Amino acid sequence: MKKFVSLIFAASLLLSCDDGDIIVTDFNFEDPQLNWCGDTQSQVLYKINNTGVNEAIAFRFDLNTPTLQFLLEEEGRKVIPLNGTTNQVIYRVFDGEVDRSYFCNEIPPVSPQVIEEFRSTTGGEVVIVSTVANATDHDGDGVPSIEEGMAELRDTDGDGIPDYLDIDDDGDNVLTRVEIEVEAENTVNTYPDSDNDGIPNYLDADDDNDGVPTRNEDWNLNLNPTDDQNAEGIPHYLNPEITDSFEVEGVRENEISRSFRYLVTINNLTLVNQGGDGEQIRLQDYELGVITSPNQTITLEPTNSDDNEEED
Repeated sequence: MKKFVSLIFAASLLLSCDDGDIIVTDFNFEDPQLNWCGDTQSQVLYKINNTGVNEAIAFRFDLNTPTLQFLLEEEGRKVIPLNGTTNQVIYRVFDGEVDRSYFCNEIPPVSPQVIEEFRSTTGGEVVIVSTVANATDHDGDGVPSIEEGMAELRDTDGDGIPDYLDIDDDGDNVLTRVEIEVEAENTVNTYPDSDNDGIPNYLDADDDNDGVPTRNEDWNLNLNPTDDQNAEGIPHYLNPEITDSFEVEGVRENEISRSFRYLVTINNLTLVNQGGDGEQIRLQDYELGVITSPNQTITLEPTNSDDNEEED
């Protein structure tokens, strides 16, 4: 409670309106990470603080309003208006420690008791901005997205999947993460270049420059040339002395793991004390916190591969 009173007092020192409203410029919990609960009627994003004062702030919104689920497979920005009823921000101070599952119960627990409660009015809005959590390496192949030509949507193998989302950039059925770990005397920008032709293996359709495409040096036709090796353990696709060629149909499935980070901000927030005295707290731009979705495995299908053209 002391922290709450101090917050109101400090805020009134910053700016107080003629009608008694208080403008708050800082209203931060220490942990930016949000929790998320939901039931058959509503969803709630919340965070709890039991250090110094027992308090919680939550954004509850109706299921008829688009939930966070709509952003699980895209980057973007969504605005949810506060309406004072179904879409509402609630700030509470309690007389004891608050359990992490407090907002996940259909019926609030008897203890701890709420000793102060503020609820949002209409006029404000909640803005949810989603970005890919692994934005530096979207496909997780070990080559940063910026180096894979993300800006220009470079597509080395012309399969319709840009390199920064393609786990096999050159389409030779040897995964990029494997090709950048091959031991080689020569390198290009620190990446292995086995045949020293100035093209790193992960972008080279013929890694040993023997005239046979790497994808055709797949002796057992299992879409993985790496397991066809000589007695010394050298893969045939890296051995220029072996030039046997096989007609290989199909490509490796392009599965990537993806999660999104959501930044939740509230604009023009007005919280009204529910005790009947009409006391208000206002925040112009309040960063409620962040939440990260679980990892999802998604498959990106080629759109311009030879195999697709044959099927058509």
